[in-house]
Amino acid sequence: MNKETVDEAIDGYVNERMVKDKETALTHFLARIYLKQPAGEIAEAMRRVRGMTRYYIELTKVMVNPFKGPEVAWLASMVFIAIYAVILISMDDQRLLGIALLSGTLVNAAYLITSVIKKWCRLHVMLAIYDEIVQITDHELESLAAL
Repeated sequence: MNKETVDEAIDGYVNERMVKDKETALTHFLARIYLKQPAGEIAEAMRRVRGMTRYYIELTKVMVNPFKGPEVAWLASMVFIAIYAVILISMDDQRLLGIALLSGTLVNAAYLITSVIKKWCRLHVMLAIYDEIVQITDHELESLAAL
């Protein structure tokens, strides 16, 4: 089983699982693997899927941290702009510019917070789905070993 087939099976399961129920996604996931592999290579394919999924779990755990990514730079720049806006508000002739700058910064901060929360939730859902894939492959490997 090549890497593209493994990725295709995992991506297909994740995408279907986000939209549909577990049983439908499971059926299509197993069909992708069983139909694309010769009978003697099913166990090896399951081991590769399990290994790749564990790799994706570790990668996703790194990305879950909201302080690792472009959001931190965006937050830092907004803090500096907000400080500058407060300085401008304190000046009589620049007050209007400071108010406009601060209000824009607050709007961007609200957007950043909602986008980080959405990303965080999506990544946690993906972690749960990847855990399901590992459980599925473990179960399939046990059933293949029993044959």
